[in-house]
Amino acid sequence: MPGWYHQLRSRQTQKSISKLLSIPPEMQESAPLSPSPPTAGQISDARFVHTSNWDIELHHSLTNSVPVRNLSLLSVPIFWNPSKLEALDRDLLEYFCCVASTSLATFGHDATALGNILVRIALQGSAAVLQALLAFSSLHRYGLQSQALELKIAALGSLAKGSAAPSLCAKTTMQHIAAGMLLCSFEVHQSSYTSDQWMFYLGGVKTVLNASSTETLRQLGLDMAVLLDWVHYHNVLARFSLLHWKREGVPELPSTPTDLLCSQVSNLPPPIFSMLNLLSQVCDAVSSGAIPPETSDNMDDYKCFLEVLDWRIRRLSIPKVPDDEDPISDDATLVMQLYQLAILLFLNRSFEGLILQPIRTQQHIGRAFAILHRLSSCKQQFPIFVVGCEARTDEQRAVVLDVISRTEKMSSSRSLDYCKRILQAVWAQDDLANGNNISYRDKLTLIGAGIQLAPNATRLLQHWGVLEEVLKYADRPESGTFRSYRGDVLAQSPPVSHPNLVSKAPYLMIHRADLLRALLSGTGNLGIEIKLGSEVKEIDFNKPSLRLATGEVYEADLILGADGERSRCRGRLLGREDPPYSPGDVVYRISVPTKDITEGHLAWDLKRRSSVNFWMGSGGHVVTYPIQHDMLNVVLIYAEGASGKVMYGPQRADIEDFRSKISDWDPLLHELINVEGSVCTKWTLFQIHEPVQWRHENGRFVLIGDAAHAILPCLAQGAAQAFEDAGVLGGIFSQSVGHDQIPDALRVFEEVRKPRASEVRRRTLDQKAMFALANGPEQEERDAKLRAGADYGLFEWLWGYDAAKSGREAWERFLTESHENGIKPRNGI
Repeated sequence: MPGWYHQLRSRQTQKSISKLLSIPPEMQESAPLSPSPPTAGQISDARFVHTSNWDIELHHSLTNSVPVRNLSLLSVPIFWNPSKLEALDRDLLEYFCCVASTSLATFGHDATALGNILVRIALQGSAAVLQALLAFSSLHRYGLQSQALELKIAALGSLAKGSAAPSLCAKTTMQHIAAGMLLCSFEVHQSSYTSDQWMFYLGGVKTVLNASSTETLRQLGLDMAVLLDWVHYHNVLARFSLLHWKREGVPELPSTPTDLLCSQVSNLPPPIFSMLNLLSQVCDAVSSGAIPPETSDNMDDYKCFLEVLDWRIRRLSIPKVPDDEDPISDDATLVMQLYQLAILLFLNRSFEGLILQPIRTQQHIGRAFAILHRLSSCKQQFPIFVVGCEARTDEQRAVVLDVISRTEKMSSSRSLDYCKRILQAVWAQDDLANGNNISYRDKLTLIGAGIQLAPNATRLLQHWGVLEEVLKYADRPESGTFRSYRGDVLAQSPPVSHPNLVSKAPYLMIHRADLLRALLSGTGNLGIEIKLGSEVKEIDFNKPSLRLATGEVYEADLILGADGERSRCRGRLLGREDPPYSPGDVVYRISVPTKDITEGHLAWDLKRRSSVNFWMGSGGHVVTYPIQHDMLNVVLIYAEGASGKVMYGPQRADIEDFRSKISDWDPLLHELINVEGSVCTKWTLFQIHEPVQWRHENGRFVLIGDAAHAILPCLAQGAAQAFEDAGVLGGIFSQSVGHDQIPDALRVFEEVRKPRASEVRRRTLDQKAMFALANGPEQEERDAKLRAGADYGLFEWLWGYDAAKSGREAWERFLTESHENGIKPRNGI
């Protein structure tokens, strides 16, 4: 114990004793200053009592029958504070010690013990650590507000001053690491969906570590070991996150791994240290992308490497989990076991086709869900997320959501909201895939799932109150070009950036997952329940009702069949199977990360300017546009012919296959798809035989979206036409519609929507043919028209449409005509 602590306690004790032995004023003159010394053989009755003011007040209340509840609460003594904290800062410090520190993200160390180390460093004269600690405490207690931000800014200022020295001593190194990790924790605790500031702080900490010697760090003892383990844990999890969700502009983490440094200083339990290192190696294998071709001589060696990695993870020395019947539930042991299973699942799913262990993988999944069910809480988000991605049924998803809910109720837990949102997006992808295989890594990353939203769609987003949320994630094109396949510029002012067309409602480019997230944000206050994993087995058009595969039956006033181009609902409506057909068109999509496209690269202008660009050639066309601010979507729509393999949904494809289709096209495209990290997928485009009627004769069921009018992606109208369906329905049902008027409402809906959707579909096919003209007179005529200036008549008709207004006006006309024809309107609902 430091000497200053003993001196402080001595002064406190003397003060209390003087109060206990003080002499009443009226007796001060006659009373001796000290008790008379005892005579030989006597025992003195003088006693020293170690007490405080609060103890004296409690004694007084007990001896005088004063109710104890009138006393102030017993306060917990705070650490000695040489900084002489203000009252508010002292309150935040005490809150950090008692509450906020327990939510620090760590694994293998007690979060409260880590918090105590940070407090010690803060109160030993480090302004940066103290301010960062108080900022985290303020954020934890009150949420994001001015006090937390001011303390964070003050911590950054103090760090900047401390960094001015040419080199850092051992003590200053520890202070910088502690302050940097607290600021990193501040950003992580916000659960921000867009901020990457935590990466800056973690990168700064690693830079400090790289400049320090092992001997310097060892001098700092156990406290430094715990801090290094904290950094190592964040570094490993950051590598997993960056595999899937890295944004442009975020600095690369310093490449020096923390596992080598921590192995010499670490104080982690051996199983956890080994587990984190193995997860780090799996991330290395996934991120390298260095999978040899199937025919390569190295493929067997690579498979052997993966199998050995799998074996090493399975051989980790982790205590066994008790049987399900055993009432003892040690959360720490269960979490370690869950972590091990999550790493195994991540490895096996990332290398599907190379590690062939389907039975063992299913066993891992079953054990993982059994552990999740037994856990009282789980603060580690990695295993929750990885295991959650395996949830296919409502029961499994409920288990995941329940453990998230139990964890979030603990004051020691940070929010798992973002983890939950990503899982829900993954579950939606699984349900939409309808049993078809989707690459595990593509599903996690949701790479390249870009979508263009024309003004007729964004006008509805504005009407529904979610456009502002969409704009947080979307790119708005500033310009664009039409080019020949060779790269000759034919027009530089396409409609996507024309002010007369996009001034009232923008043209946007967005990641599909971000669009889903924005749409979901608008459901919160409307009481909308989204039930995933609910396979419909039967539709009763008369009631109407649905029967799920689970046997559950749901009755409703109206059923909308919105199950896509391979719609079962359409078959049920027609009374026969009605699968989509392929005329031989395919889509190749390459998602190109832009971080390595620098000035001088042929594609620099595509990165520098937010633009939509078209290349038109014989048999197909290419379009490029940005998504998520750090990715270029490169899409080739190509007439491959009926002999091609039918591919349901995006599947991994060889970039060389893509390249062969555009072998003599613009060199810019070839340079673009050569960018390191590009991922290629391919799928078949389908069309449907458009139903003669979308609604059932009983008037309680109607098809909408691709189930009714699947449209090829050549006018960026697939999603827009589904939005228009919703807009017209909303416009109608926002009026007074009686229960028995629902059949009339659906008839009006179909009369409004079916002709327009059919015309959009026809014009989309015309556009596809125009983009794919072979060299010749028709191609020359097309190019000449583009050079002369685009005809915006099509886009004025297409984009200027207000679906919600159209629905309202159509229903008002119906009511007016009914009144004129002597039909009395029924009561509204």
